[in-house]
Amino acid sequence: MKSNRPARFIFGAVLSLAVALAAAASGSEVKGKFLIVGMGTAPDLITLRAVEAVRGADIIILHDEQGLEDWKSLIGAKDAWILPRYRFIYLGVKPEALADPKARALAEENAKAREDMVARIRGALDKGRTVAVLEGGDPMMYGVTWYLEALPADTPSEIIPGVGALQAAAAAVKANLPYGWDTSAVIMTMADWEGRADVNEKLMAAGSTLAFYTMHLDYEKLFEQLRRHYPAETPVAVVSYAGDREKERVQKSTVGRFSQDIRVADLPADAHMLLVGKFLTAGQARKDGLESGRAFIESMRFQDRVPAKR
Repeated sequence: MKSNRPARFIFGAVLSLAVALAAAASGSEVKGKFLIVGMGTAPDLITLRAVEAVRGADIIILHDEQGLEDWKSLIGAKDAWILPRYRFIYLGVKPEALADPKARALAEENAKAREDMVARIRGALDKGRTVAVLEGGDPMMYGVTWYLEALPADTPSEIIPGVGALQAAAAAVKANLPYGWDTSAVIMTMADWEGRADVNEKLMAAGSTLAFYTMHLDYEKLFEQLRRHYPAETPVAVVSYAGDREKERVQKSTVGRFSQDIRVADLPADAHMLLVGKFLTAGQARKDGLESGRAFIESMRFQDRVPAKR
């Protein structure tokens, strides 16, 4: 009996080619690439990978005009599109679910603005262009990863991490956040908001190090809560413009004296962090003297003498 394997192979190859051509014709294959790039907390805290990404991009997306100034040496004459941050308001909320007509109208307007930007991005990607969204600090901390949720799942994409405000603030106070003497957890949080389950007072119960992203923070209410859970002598620090060599400023106080030592009205509303915890004064000393990690630490000492496993 004569085998028909060659015929099946040829038919299969032709079918695969036809499917590929049809996909290309329908525009389902994305030719470009979408990037979200962390730019650091100051213009000179950008990573080499981020520099390479921005230089290689065809189109830049920013949140405001200030970005054009901050990164003008990298952006140059590239196309730059701006989608203001206020357009993210009501992200994830269905406009029809809002009873207030003004709120519903704003939700619809912002949803349309986001949809229009995503459509522009898809159009550029279909033409083989590289589109980069520039995010100050690190995009994985209150950043704009929602773009990836709005784009098709198979869109070629990459997120490039940056130096975030938390790392820059820790560097500014020259203290290691996990070294809290008898605590090691670091809780990153922000102002409470309606409907939130893990409200700040619940988080304070453990006595862990707290790092507050201070957008919309009610300091009076916050320190009332802190005084209920942290001793009055617990150190705190406010870091303004973390990572900026010219503007960075560190102000230190305690949970008990904060209102006397720090004038909140003078703090830059969108450019400071609040750090709370014993780590600020404990240094790297720990209550157990690192005894709990002794076996691991000692094994590292002799690592170079142990033959590698094959």
